[in-house]
Amino acid sequence: MTRRQRAFVLMGAAVTVGSVSFTLIELVLRTLSPTAMAAGRVVVSALAFVTIVTVQPSRRRPIQRRDRTRLVLCGLGGSAGFHLLFSAGQDRVTVAVSAVVLGTMPAMVAALEWVFLRHRLTRSHAVGLALSVLGIVVISWGSGGDGSSTPLGIVLVAASTLVWASVTVATRSVADRYDAWWLNTPGTVLGALVMLVVVAPRAGEFGSLSLGGWLMVVWLGAVGSAFVYAALTGAMQVLSATTTASLATLVTPVSIVVAWVVLDEPPTVASVVGSAVVVVGVVFVTREGPGPAPVRQVATTAANSDR
Repeated sequence: MTRRQRAFVLMGAAVTVGSVSFTLIELVLRTLSPTAMAAGRVVVSALAFVTIVTVQPSRRRPIQRRDRTRLVLCGLGGSAGFHLLFSAGQDRVTVAVSAVVLGTMPAMVAALEWVFLRHRLTRSHAVGLALSVLGIVVISWGSGGDGSSTPLGIVLVAASTLVWASVTVATRSVADRYDAWWLNTPGTVLGALVMLVVVAPRAGEFGSLSLGGWLMVVWLGAVGSAFVYAALTGAMQVLSATTTASLATLVTPVSIVVAWVVLDEPPTVASVVGSAVVVVGVVFVTREGPGPAPVRQVATTAANSDR
C-alpha cells in the first residue's frame, strides 16, 4: 500500500467514525446540553491522547521551539476553541443554517492553504469545492427546521468554522515533523482544562446520564474526536489540507444513511440530491493532478517563514 493509499484509508476511517458520531451526538443531546457534551468529548479525548503517548513513548519527541505555539494552538483551537464557539452559535441558529455555514469549511481551508502554504488550486479543485458547498446547501434546504437564526449565532458558527479551518492548515504545516497522536496531545490537554472550567456549573447534568449515555460520550471522545484528529493528521502527511477537508464533507451524506438505518429517519429527496452533489465535488477535488508541494517542502517553507 502506498502512502497516498494509506492516507485515503485513514480518511475513510475518519469519515466512517464521524458519520456514526452524528447519530450518537443526537442521542446524547437528549440528556446533555451541547456545552456539557462538548466538554465530555474534549476531556475523554485528552485522556485518550495521554494514554496513547504514555503507553507508546516512541511517539513522543521534543517539540522544536518554533513549533511550540503552533502545536498548542492546534490542539486548543480544535478542542476548546471550536466547541465553545460552535456550542454558543448552535443555540442561536437553526440546524440548516449551521450546516450551511459549516459546509463552507473546505473553501476556507483552501483559501488559507493557498495564502499560508502556497498550495496551488487547480480548476478541478475550485469546481469540486463549489459543488461540495452547493451539496451541503441543498441538504440543509431540504431539512428545513423550526426556529430562527440570529446574526450573532451565524457569526459564532462562522468563527468556529474558521477556527477549525485554521487548525487544519496549521496542523498540515507541521504534520511531517511529529507523530499524529503526539502532535495533538499538548493542546488538547490544555483544551480539556479549559472545558472543565466552563462546564463546572453544568456538572450536575452528567448525573442523569445512563450507562449507555456514558459509553456514548466515551466513544465520542476517544474515537469520534481523538482517533479522528490523529487520522486527519496522519492523512495530511501526504494529502493537502484542502483534500482532507473536502473528503471530510462526506461525513454528511454518510451520516444521513446511518441515521436512516439506526434512527429510522429516511432521507428526503433534497438529502439524496445534495449528497450526490457532495460526492461529485469530492471526486473533483481528489483527482490526481498538479497540487500541493510535498509536505516536507511545505513544512520547510513554513519553518523558514518563522525566522
